[in-house]
Amino acid sequence: MQWTGPISGGAVALTVDGESDAPAYRQLADQVAEAIACGALKPADRLPTERGLSAKLGISRMTVRQSFDLLEQRGLIERAVGRGTFVAARRLDVVLSGRVVGFTELSEESGMEPGATVLRAVVEHAPAHVAAALELAAGARVARITRVRSAGGLPVTLEDTWLPDAVFPGIVDRDLTGSLYAVMDRDYGRGPRRAVETLAPVIARDADTEALGITRRGVLMSVERIAYADDGTPVEFARDRHRGDRARFVVEVTPRG
Repeated sequence: MQWTGPISGGAVALTVDGESDAPAYRQLADQVAEAIACGALKPADRLPTERGLSAKLGISRMTVRQSFDLLEQRGLIERAVGRGTFVAARRLDVVLSGRVVGFTELSEESGMEPGATVLRAVVEHAPAHVAAALELAAGARVARITRVRSAGGLPVTLEDTWLPDAVFPGIVDRDLTGSLYAVMDRDYGRGPRRAVETLAPVIARDADTEALGITRRGVLMSVERIAYADDGTPVEFARDRHRGDRARFVVEVTPRG
């Protein structure tokens, strides 16, 4: 049987062939996956209900559920209790490798338009842990920059960054809606060349839920980073919090010996 119907304003044809060797749930999953891959279905598009598809295609709700389970396992759809089933947003690949790469470059490499909303850009006295990380005297002046980073128009990461004010004077007054690393490198000649990053899952705070548009008590991936210039001077201390449903971490390793 075949069904052609609207999905969030578009139209997608779905067919189940009873003569095919492929089980019905896999046929349905493969067709939805293809529609996502070719752009017929876009992130946040709502899919028909299990009941609606089972009635239109003449298959059981369990078969539709199996299909949706498979698509969810592939990371292609998301289910929201009480709201329905939606095409999942593309995930940003955060690549941890031998080079220091900022959010802007990661987004562009993933084919997603990067964005930044500046929540705070001030000069303040460094808290003890920030001063220690940047190898500064207690209470030294630092630029603190807090931004929500987006990829493909969707919020992905809340960045909280501290930079030595003596190294980057006036940086809080510059345009910070693009690559911060580019500003550090181009305008000050002190872009990061090496970084040490520590990853840990954390429970979202109130500030995280508001900035990233997530539910309370959700889990985020926290990345704490100290970045160094060519001469080994610490030039950045940062704590980034990434949405797990919109970012995935890729670790690039080289065999030893």
